[in-house]
Amino acid sequence: MTANAQRWQRILKVRAVQRQLAELQLHRCEKEVRNLVDLGHRISAIRAAAQPLVGAQSGMMLRSLCELSSRLDTAQRALATPSRNAQEARNRQRHAVVAARQRETAIEKLAANVAAQDAKHALDRQNRAAIFRKAAKSEGMS
Repeated sequence: MTANAQRWQRILKVRAVQRQLAELQLHRCEKEVRNLVDLGHRISAIRAAAQPLVGAQSGMMLRSLCELSSRLDTAQRALATPSRNAQEARNRQRHAVVAARQRETAIEKLAANVAAQDAKHALDRQNRAAIFRKAAKSEGMS
């Protein structure tokens, strides 16, 4: 393997690591989005469960249910911005992963092309040397 081919192989390894890091970051972003969505579902479930029961209720109980519902609604609204930001970060990271894969694929093609050219040049050198040696042997025998 020539120095040029080795250089492309090193670049390919770097691109592979960059792609893996981008995929790892994407996994983290997706996990954060899932956590925020799950949190929203839990808040909604608690809000749905905080309804007055059928029958006689005291004013204090109704007041506490209203306060709890109000706080849960506030928490649900406050969750909208972090959820949107997390989704945008996830989308940006998806694009970064695609770009990293494309860069890696391009380097793979270049490395394969350089390796094929090196193999062709080596074969050409070997064939030229074989022809030269064969001609030299036949000259000496005459």
